[in-house]
Amino acid sequence: MSKDRVILGILKNLPNFIIQRLAGPAVEIDGNRLDANIQLLAKMAGNPEPETDINQMRANIHANFANLDGKRRASVKSREAHIPGPAGDMLARIYEPANLPDNAPAVLFFHQGGFVVMDLDSDDAFCTILADECKAKVISLDYRLCPEHNFPAPIDDAMALWDYVQANAASFGIDGTRVAVAGDSAGGLISSVICQQIRDAGGVQPAAQLLAYPWVSSQLAETGSTVSCAECFPLTTSTMEFFNATVFPEGKHIDHLFANPLHNDNLANLPPAIIGTAGFDPIRDQGNDYADRLKAAGNQVTHYCFTTLSHSYLSLGNVSKNAEKAGITLAQDLAKII
Repeated sequence: MSKDRVILGILKNLPNFIIQRLAGPAVEIDGNRLDANIQLLAKMAGNPEPETDINQMRANIHANFANLDGKRRASVKSREAHIPGPAGDMLARIYEPANLPDNAPAVLFFHQGGFVVMDLDSDDAFCTILADECKAKVISLDYRLCPEHNFPAPIDDAMALWDYVQANAASFGIDGTRVAVAGDSAGGLISSVICQQIRDAGGVQPAAQLLAYPWVSSQLAETGSTVSCAECFPLTTSTMEFFNATVFPEGKHIDHLFANPLHNDNLANLPPAIIGTAGFDPIRDQGNDYADRLKAAGNQVTHYCFTTLSHSYLSLGNVSKNAEKAGITLAQDLAKII
């Protein structure tokens, strides 16, 4: 365990007034006050020069988030497996809580990272929470990233995982009618697109969709949270613009339906949705809009805007008690459905 991880864990448990004093004057945007521990983390991170080498960026983010991610549920075991995909075998991590019965529910999980960075480790602790709270097998996918692979490769991989799990539900020991999809940020986009595509194709539908601070539109509005939260930690509007430029070079596929589930003209008859947005997030408004549009289309929606939290809060469990509680809340709500 690294020294930084230990220090952050200690700070997490200090009284709030001490953390706020260390962090400085409270940060307020759009009437929301930032969690003091996240504010302190942002202060400690400073303003490093943007990394231009994607491989180095990935390595830096992996190392940093290893210190930020929460504690794994000890009763949940995990193993890695290879799943057939459209471009060869795909790596997945399968989480299983203790004493899981046969014919259990399952959750297919897709990680954050703008389709450019992050991996199976990014939401590792949350996947153990999800498995434990839902008493479900969780299958997290290491989908292909851009720019090495062209969009919509991540969506293609996710759909291949869905099809494989449905075809092999018995060998996984799960009930194919009780399979939910879940993801954060770009993983939320994947999950929402899967639901829309499977609805159109027919067949077994996802039992539910859990979307945390979802990226549901490639169109970055020049108003609202894109502007007010432009410099928020850990996701800035300029980082979102970098992701767009990397995933959609010269605008290729930027208007693709798979990149814009928010703008689908038909949002009716979709699985029950649990959506958790964050107050300090440049893509907060598009997640809120998606929740509103799903409700207006007659779908079952549970929506939280965790006003004190930032983007990536599912991976900040070693930093903030509020972030940890938010993740547990979302997992417990999913458990009620599946």
